Amino acid sequence: MGVAEDAFEHLRRVAFEGEHVERMAALGARLQLSPGVIKTLMRLGKHDGVSMGDMARGVGVDPSYITALVDDLDARGLARREPAPYDRRVKIIVLTDAGRAVAGDIDQVLSVPPAAFSGLSRAELRQLRDLLDKVVQAQEADRARRADDVAAAS
Repeated sequence: MGVAEDAFEHLRRVAFEGEHVERMAALGARLQLSPGVIKTLMRLGKHDGVSMGDMARGVGVDPSYITALVDDLDARGLARREPAPYDRRVKIIVLTDAGRAVAGDIDQVLSVPPAAFSGLSRAELRQLRDLLDKVVQAQEADRARRADDVAAAS
């Protein structure tokens, strides 16, 4: 295994195993929401007014799955569909006040770092944050490049 693969495996284990997964399960049980609905609310809490298609592409799922998630959110009074201001044929997902409150609650619970982070010094935490920031910036640049490629091919 290469260094990049090893680093990513460690990151994956922190994000998808242990304490974080337990918190997600507890949230789902307490709020009676599926993991998919929780993840959709998390994304909308940060970027409200996302088109159905962009949400599906951003999460990497079939648009019909997003339709089912938004149906659930709508039935619970947490979000609604509205025509996009730039194209009435496009539907965007908009959180209601109740949806914003639930998204804030989810963010508050899932933003707490795992207890294992206490094993790092402040300097090490800053270094980890700065390194992950570089990874996120590279990921966003790559996403923008791919979007430009798709637009150019259209």
